[in-house]
Amino acid sequence: MKIGLISDTHSAGSGRDLPTAVFDALAGCELVLHCGDLECIGVLDYLEELAPVLAVRGYEDPVEVGERLARVSRVVEVAGIRIGMVHDIQWPTPSIATTPDGTGLVWPESGLGGLLQNKFGGEVDMVVFGDTHEEMVEWREGVLFVNPGSPTYPGRRHRPGSLGTVAILDINDGEIKARIVNLAPESDGHLN
Repeated sequence: MKIGLISDTHSAGSGRDLPTAVFDALAGCELVLHCGDLECIGVLDYLEELAPVLAVRGYEDPVEVGERLARVSRVVEVAGIRIGMVHDIQWPTPSIATTPDGTGLVWPESGLGGLLQNKFGGEVDMVVFGDTHEEMVEWREGVLFVNPGSPTYPGRRHRPGSLGTVAILDINDGEIKARIVNLAPESDGHLN
């Protein structure tokens, strides 16, 4: 199963300001997981033209959105894999530093088990999060951590004005693989 991972779109207006490169990168996905800071709920409408979308609320998202955005976190089971989704893995405390290569991912005193219990109520096979705008794919103690970055406001490693990233997750026979996709520049810039 091919799943698109996206976060921190920070879209204004109707949500149609997403770069078309996002849709090109996520084409063929059977599910899209959005880790918050949409700012505009219309982003979900347009991503749903590709595939069903599940999302969690970020700091910049409207509070009153009903069932479309989980309040803080959610656990999604897909093809036998439990995926924990949260916008900010660093909140609430204790703070967990993140870096693009994953070396800054530090556990609280309670360890990985405490982190997973705090965020998701128990064990998960992988964690998808956003907030930092820095893409990351990192295995820790048998759990895959993925931050897809931001397609519209990329992190420090990208040149100013460039497009950012999304991620693709492939699940086959219980095996999970994730990769970051650098979005290619485009001629028209946005959806019409």
